[in-house]
Amino acid sequence: MYFSSIIISDFIEYAIKNGVEQSELEKNFSGLTKNKFISFEQMVDSINYLNNRLKDDFLGLHIGEQISLKVTAEVNKIMLHSQTLEESINNAIEYSKVISNALECSFKKTENHYAVVYVENPNWKVQQNFTKRQILDLTLICNLNSLAAYTDHKHYPIQINFVYDKPKKLHEYYRLFNCSLYFNQPQTEIIYYNQFFKRDSKNIQFGLLESLKEKVAEEIENMPKDNKLIYEVKKCILNSKPERITVEETASRLHMSKRTLQRKLNESKITFKKIEYELLLKLSKTYLEEKYKSIDEISYLLGFSESSAFIRFFKSHTSLTPQEYKNQN
Repeated sequence: MYFSSIIISDFIEYAIKNGVEQSELEKNFSGLTKNKFISFEQMVDSINYLNNRLKDDFLGLHIGEQISLKVTAEVNKIMLHSQTLEESINNAIEYSKVISNALECSFKKTENHYAVVYVENPNWKVQQNFTKRQILDLTLICNLNSLAAYTDHKHYPIQINFVYDKPKKLHEYYRLFNCSLYFNQPQTEIIYYNQFFKRDSKNIQFGLLESLKEKVAEEIENMPKDNKLIYEVKKCILNSKPERITVEETASRLHMSKRTLQRKLNESKITFKKIEYELLLKLSKTYLEEKYKSIDEISYLLGFSESSAFIRFFKSHTSLTPQEYKNQN
């Protein structure tokens, strides 16, 4: 559950470029730049701070457009030294964890199209929507910029599917991506014609490429690791919303018995109920902090049969009613 702290340097550069005093930024971000990683919660705080200072609903798009990101530099080098564009994208996906594990990336091919698919880490999925959208937008712009750098020519996708709700304004998306846009989709995908990936190939120095890969792979090896089983359990719980999935159903989806799942979770010193409650509590706090949804809506989205059950659950874990928490935040 991390981002490389190098991204904070990028945020500082972008904010200075847009009129924020460097001394203010260094004071606000000083604690974050001292560590190698920042947490998902620290990323939410950082994006909220930038948005409060810059009042930019397209923050992620504009950061990716206006500055050359230091946080992606190592992956960009590997991409530029790949033999083909398809290999370049596959390398970016493989080594993207040096930047963050917030988004799980994959490459999907059909007869006519290639698509890069982004799926949210379950621990990232429960964070605030505004921050998630900015990071996803930044990631998509980086994808576009990387293709342009490899081919020495700007190419546009034919379509982008977004997992999140349609924003009130779309002009910046159309300006930067120049393609069809679809929102509230099952997953985020940036889609290109497959002919585009068959045009470019390079004569590369394999020794240099392998050296770059080894360096990044070594860094990834030292990154914080998610417990794979807990990660998959969280995915099952969140993908079932607004329904409440049972431990039996979760075990079945993970191709094991209930007893085996419980035993393996016990070995990790956690229970299914604890995982579920932690997710429900984090999601409920996120919804309440965003202030877009009523208590009844939140109750439904979390899978409670009625709002009174949600209120009891929330108060038992925080000593506050949802409305009290909402007012405080």
